[in-house]
Amino acid sequence: MRIMTYLIVVLGSFSRSNIGAVAVEYAFLAAFVAIAAAVGMVLVGPELREFFVDTNVQILNAGSGNFTNDPIPS
Repeated sequence: MRIMTYLIVVLGSFSRSNIGAVAVEYAFLAAFVAIAAAVGMVLVGPELREFFVDTNVQILNAGSGNFTNDPIPS
């Protein structure tokens, strides 16, 4: 009988606890942040890739010019 009373008390304390509700709220928040990050990456990804490709082309072409005011005469 004492075991049954103990189980009732323990289960009653779980039913009054809001730990599960808080965990579910955090799970929804984490899911929302993950979805927002994924959407942001999909929307910004192509422009960001284009920016880095253009920057790479500019860097590669930076030394290929013919400098007219070269300080060292050839």
